[in-house]
Formats: sequence, C-alpha cells, structure tokens
Amino acid sequence: MEAPPKEEEILSERSILLLDDILAGRAPNAGRFCANCYRPLAPEREACPHCGLAVSERAPVEAIPREVIKMHAVRRSREGMVVRAIAWGGLGIGVAVALLPVALGGTGLWPLLGFFGLLAFFYLVSANLANSVGDEWGYRWGQSIMRKRWARFVAKRDAGG
Repeated sequence: MEAPPKEEEILSERSILLLDDILAGRAPNAGRFCANCYRPLAPEREACPHCGLAVSERAPVEAIPREVIKMHAVRRSREGMVVRAIAWGGLGIGVAVALLPVALGGTGLWPLLGFFGLLAFFYLVSANLANSVGDEWGYRWGQSIMRKRWARFVAKRDAGG
C-alpha cells in the first residue's frame, strides 16, 4: 500500500531554514525576499524559484513580515508539542509499569532487574514513537495551522490590509 503524497509546502525549504535561524537569533530578518512567498532572492533573480512570481509583478520586500515569522513559530511549537507529548507520555507509562515488579516483588535482584529492563524498553519505545508517529502527526498539525493562518494572511495582504 502506497503512502498518500504530502501536501506541498507553503514555504520553500530555504525559507523554513532561514525562519528557524531568525527565531533562534542566528540570522537577521533582512535581505531581498519574494513578495509572495518570502523566499530569499539573490540580487540577480528576476523570478522566485519557489512560487514563480516575477519581480516585475510585485517588488521584492526587504524583510519577512512579523506575521509570517509568528505563524512559523506557532507551527514549530505545535510540531514539538506532539513529539514531546508522545515521548513523555510513553516514558510516564513506562515508569508506572516498571514500578510494578518492585511494588509486587520487593527490592530483590529480579524485581530491580525487571524495573530497569522495563524502564529501558519503554524509553526506547516512546523515543521511537515520538520520532516516527510524533513527527508525522506534529508535521500534519503544524501544516494545518500554517495553511489556515497563511490563507488569512494572504487574503489580508492582498486586500491591502
């Protein structure tokens, strides 16, 4: 069975990396950007390689709007929230289950080995689930939020607001 194709990303990969750097304080919000999708543009570029908008149709901007930076920050927050919830949730369940051998068998060698073995097992399972399922669910949630906010932003921007 083939996996469904991912929806096309609103922002270019280069824009996403730049926004991550801006949010982390590693890059300034200054330069030459497409006025439609806010991809960085080289000085010689006459059209955006991501959305195809010609510079003659809409002049490039010198900074990415705050609203775009904010919606990207919210998107990253939601993505991370899902991953952390799965990781910590799995680990919490693991601690509860791992305490059962100690609670039922005392503090002998086998209950302690059972405790650490179960704890290690649940740690590995929760980490793998967070990195696979959590990444996918977080990406989808972040994308849906980004698409809704982007649509409102573009409608407002193109209406002159």
